[in-house]
Amino acid sequence: MLTPFRSGRYTWLWFSNAASSSGRWGLVLVLSAQLLLVTHSSFWVGFGLFLTQGPTIFLAPVSGVLADRLDRRLLNVLSSLLGAAVCALFGALTWLGLLSLPWMLVLSLVYGIAFVFQLTIRSTLVPSVVPREALVPAISLFQVGTQGSQFLGPLLATPLFVSGGPAPAWMLCAALYAASALLSIPVGEVRVQWAGDAPKAGLRESMRYLRARPLVWTAILAVALHCALTMGYQGMLPMFVTMDLQAPDSAYGALLASIGLGAVIGSVGLAWLSAPLYRPAFFAISLVGSGLSLSVMAVAPSVPAVVVFGFFVGSTQAVFMTLALALIQSSVEDSFRGRATSVYQMITLAPMAVFGWGMGGLADITEPRPLMFICGIAFLAIMAGYAVVSTDLRSLFRSHGWAQGLTPAAVTAVS
Repeated sequence: MLTPFRSGRYTWLWFSNAASSSGRWGLVLVLSAQLLLVTHSSFWVGFGLFLTQGPTIFLAPVSGVLADRLDRRLLNVLSSLLGAAVCALFGALTWLGLLSLPWMLVLSLVYGIAFVFQLTIRSTLVPSVVPREALVPAISLFQVGTQGSQFLGPLLATPLFVSGGPAPAWMLCAALYAASALLSIPVGEVRVQWAGDAPKAGLRESMRYLRARPLVWTAILAVALHCALTMGYQGMLPMFVTMDLQAPDSAYGALLASIGLGAVIGSVGLAWLSAPLYRPAFFAISLVGSGLSLSVMAVAPSVPAVVVFGFFVGSTQAVFMTLALALIQSSVEDSFRGRATSVYQMITLAPMAVFGWGMGGLADITEPRPLMFICGIAFLAIMAGYAVVSTDLRSLFRSHGWAQGLTPAAVTAVS
């Protein structure tokens, strides 16, 4: 299971990712809690979180092209430093009492630009530093850092936020991003080795490239639905804790930490049982579990019960996302990996950002609890209908489907 860590480059990259991802989830906690404190509105919480992801809609193709053209390690360092600068400015303005709502929104947008590049670059770096046969456990272990930071970031930031307010928590996020940049330097230069003419860089060519791989395209559509319906709840989560559970900020931090801990355990389990034999079962369980656990968490009657079911929300979501990403990364050429990854992120994260904002706005009109319940059930119903009409989706519930999906294409779809 730990074979990828035999590569020193992978090890440095893993710790860099864990640090920046912890900064990311610390930012989600502090930004959402501070926005709710300032505006008393889930609409603005959802909009603020939308700005931290929304630039994916416009900039993902750009980040993909740069990842296929420039040194991926350098881009990772620069985007982490930008994240550190934004968090430090958040903290400084908070300390000085100058952080107004417009400033919060502008800084959220700047952070969102940095986050687009972080997400694309880190995803393309993993296949660049490990052999292909180790890719699934490498991505699974990488997700331990990415998803596990959802536990570590709030765990570190919550005590600072509760005892000292937002400013020290912002400085923690800045320190984590700065550490990520430093840890990424020993990874070394990572550039695409071109064989022949370079593929075209347009969005249309990228889409055609992915659609030429039916299982990859099916996985992307499934993840888009998954992100929109089962992961769009983040914008309403602070209001859910405050209104439905009538609990303090510490309960919000505990819930985020529980979701993150579930993501760690799910990713470790997937890395341990990464053989093709187990992937159909993991895919089916995580698909059903993502919708079901969210609905059950929504109707749980107390903070302890919500925290427990939050663990299952995190674990099932992490496994589902990791499997889809491993399928995609294993099915594309390295010279096109940046653009393929960026299109995947644009199609999947854009609905999550939009739905998260919309759900946050709806939480000002009605209670978050029924919205979360409906989203979980809707995901299960839509995926059941999708499975009825899609032979490609049904093939992912069988071992031979994964074997087919992980076989590199013999012919490049674009030239």
